[in-house]
Amino acid sequence: MKKKLIVIGSIALALAVLAGGAYIFITSANPWHVGDLTGYAERYPVLDREIAPMYVDSNGEFVILQFTDTHLVNGRGNDKKTFEMIAHWTDEITPDLVVISGDLIEGRGSMRRFSVDRHAALRGIAEIFENREQPWAYIPGNNEHDDYLGSASDVAAFLARYYEYVILSNEAGLPGATHFLVPLLYEDGNLAHELIFMDSLSRNHDAMEQAQADWLTQRLGDLGAQAPLARASVFFHHQTPVFNTALRQGEFILGDAYTFESIWGRDGSYIIDDAMQSAGNVGLVSIGHLHPSTAWAVYMGTTYYQIVRASGYQRGDEAPGGAVITIFTDDGNPRRHYAFEDIVF
Repeated sequence: MKKKLIVIGSIALALAVLAGGAYIFITSANPWHVGDLTGYAERYPVLDREIAPMYVDSNGEFVILQFTDTHLVNGRGNDKKTFEMIAHWTDEITPDLVVISGDLIEGRGSMRRFSVDRHAALRGIAEIFENREQPWAYIPGNNEHDDYLGSASDVAAFLARYYEYVILSNEAGLPGATHFLVPLLYEDGNLAHELIFMDSLSRNHDAMEQAQADWLTQRLGDLGAQAPLARASVFFHHQTPVFNTALRQGEFILGDAYTFESIWGRDGSYIIDDAMQSAGNVGLVSIGHLHPSTAWAVYMGTTYYQIVRASGYQRGDEAPGGAVITIFTDDGNPRRHYAFEDIVF
């Protein structure tokens, strides 16, 4: 009888170990690599991909609908709710350009990695804009840089390979997946404004490098030489030290500085701030990443704008899902003006 109990106990223990191992395997990885994007960047590089200029309207205005931090997983479940709201607001606003400023897909830290499907998640978001012939610009966030089932460069290459209306590109010698600009022209072809999109790199939050600062300095210098009164709007994912200073010490228009007391970006990326401040022609810096609330402030002539995450359905947040940014380029004020409107998911 004792021997029988030992055998039964051993079998039970073995089954428990197997079940535990299977659980760890399933919850810690995507065992079949469903939707794996690895290798797309090597096969379909986006270096020097052509970016066409866009045009402001007859009043000199340009409307951007910006989303951030959608943290898509597999195109199913909660992702579908996110798709519905993005489609709704795209139809409601009919913007000139949609901007998705990072963390488009969930990274390695997802609790649902077993169900990850990168292809389906990216198809779901891209087809919203393809079906509407809606141009949209994409830059990665830290989650794309987790290099889980593909790198940030693989995500960019996948989108550029299969979708006509996505706007993204990169330049040789720069770290990261996307760096590009979109000129905004008046009807007569003169330069009215410039949209600059940068990859703020990984979870280190202080990872932006000198080559990126040099690139930004050159782009802003070219803008100043070509159109001295024109301004630039710069989009990336993480905040910078001056961004934090603006939200503590600047002229607050909306939001609470206390929300942004954080170590993120406290010391890093100062070279990006130096490039923008030295150029003196950056009207707006707009980011995602910080999830608590939306806020914006004016500091030393530049507007710093933080958009709350768009993925309220993913983690139960009740918060705005994005913003409408209207750029006014023809109001007689060389500093240019912006209007902001939160949109609620």
